[in-house]
Amino acid sequence: MTIWEQNEEKTRLLIRQAGESMLSCHDLVVTGKGRHADFVTQEDKLVQEMLMDGLHRLYPEARFMAEEKENAALTGDPTFIIDPIDGTTNYFRRREASVISVGLAEGKKPVRGWIYNPYRGELFTAAKGQGAFCNGKPVHVSAVPRDNALVYMGTAAYYEELMSLTGLCAQRLLPEIADFRRTGSCALEMCDIARGWAEALFEWRLQPWDICAGVLLVEEAGGRCCDILGEEPDLARPAPLLAANAACFEPLLERLRNIRREWAELREKGQL
Repeated sequence: MTIWEQNEEKTRLLIRQAGESMLSCHDLVVTGKGRHADFVTQEDKLVQEMLMDGLHRLYPEARFMAEEKENAALTGDPTFIIDPIDGTTNYFRRREASVISVGLAEGKKPVRGWIYNPYRGELFTAAKGQGAFCNGKPVHVSAVPRDNALVYMGTAAYYEELMSLTGLCAQRLLPEIADFRRTGSCALEMCDIARGWAEALFEWRLQPWDICAGVLLVEEAGGRCCDILGEEPDLARPAPLLAANAACFEPLLERLRNIRREWAELREKGQL
């Protein structure tokens, strides 16, 4: 039994305790991080410290990459990639749509993942080759095709240069799917795809902590994920992401790539 398997229950307990800390904080201090609509609270930092301290005690050899700290370049060594509160704006606006996301990468690829929704008491877990679960019960993506799909569209609100691309995607795709959804938490949305509550998610720039645990969860639930412009999701840098069930993946990937080419051409002509 590996050290990861030996400490699995302790890891889950730590993440649930971090969720209790999230819910117990009521007098939030909110500050900007220097970009449009990009915020952090003191609880983001406290939850991150709590997770890093606890995980370091359980796995002293592991490295860490986390949203609210300066990070070195990702190596192939075992590395926890942490988003302490994914959906910070939801959190301080009391929308109850925020989760804790903890992924473990080895060889720069996700091998274990935990996403905890403290509002629903739901802990999603995945390990490479072992399936995806919610509170210990298996979950699986839907078989809904693209024309009936609910698609999560990340709006990349921090990045002004991507707003016109996101808008063009909405315009082109809406007639071809059932509808769009948007929660404000990428990790929460990937949980919904993994359990079959929605069919796909795309966003044109996401950080490693946004996707590490969620990518593994979707793949272990029978879905597929990729960097829209490349092959596998990149955990070393910000990158665009498509995550979808098997029925929607290829049609959406082709469509998104075509829309991006159209967008680039329109920009070159000065029409965007």
